[in-house]
Amino acid sequence: MIYIILVLSLTASLLINYFCNLFLHWWNILTIPAIAAGSFVVLSGLYLLVLLVWSFTVDKTKERKGISPFFRWLFVQTDILCLFWTNVHVHIEGKEKIPKDQRYLIVANHLSNYDPMSILSSLRKERIVFISKPENFNIKMVGALMHKAGFMAIDRDNVKNAIVTINKAADIIKRQEANIFIFPEGTRNRTEKPLLEFRNGAFKIATKAGCPIVIAAISETEKVKKRIPFRSDVYVKIVEVIPAEKVKEMRTADISEYAWNQIYANITHGKNQE
Repeated sequence: MIYIILVLSLTASLLINYFCNLFLHWWNILTIPAIAAGSFVVLSGLYLLVLLVWSFTVDKTKERKGISPFFRWLFVQTDILCLFWTNVHVHIEGKEKIPKDQRYLIVANHLSNYDPMSILSSLRKERIVFISKPENFNIKMVGALMHKAGFMAIDRDNVKNAIVTINKAADIIKRQEANIFIFPEGTRNRTEKPLLEFRNGAFKIATKAGCPIVIAAISETEKVKKRIPFRSDVYVKIVEVIPAEKVKEMRTADISEYAWNQIYANITHGKNQE
């Protein structure tokens, strides 16, 4: 999307210069970048405004049928545009470890709202469906895109409903429709601890689906908000992949503990340093 807006901005700049006869003098060519930059700002704003207005028309109580590639693409492109405007640069390490021939469950630590944005951006070619708390689906524009893209809500305070979501997620993996992402901490870490305890239930998705588990560590996202509009560098590290065969042999609690230790050893522990 960012490239589409860029092309439209440049086209608008050239048309404005042409119809205003700015090409009559060579020095007026210097106005092209300025007009293009202004057009980029305006078009970005219009794009987000259209999405916002559209979100009011989405009925999130209506059950989805499958996962929409278009709305997932639209969500990813919007995510990349927002990262651009907040000057966030995402770096990923270990991407080659991710399974190419089978679906998987991916888990990571949760420090800020920029965690899912960083995952979506750095793994945008992977078909990933997020499991998120119900409150996030009430956010205008974001919630509508999540619903349309096939993301799922999990009510951790209601065990029965949580089990239904876990089973649906496992079925999606079994049917090879998509990979599933979840934060095992269950909520954003607002404490001084680098990592909260994991909820074992998150790993039942993998044990029920019989799939590999991709363990990812996210660092520096908690500092982004304070740095805007200055550059922020965040880091996503694919630490390890637990093979499906090993997942079948392990207890859920043991998988949870192992993943916790792997993530703890690979995050920057920035909270302890500040």
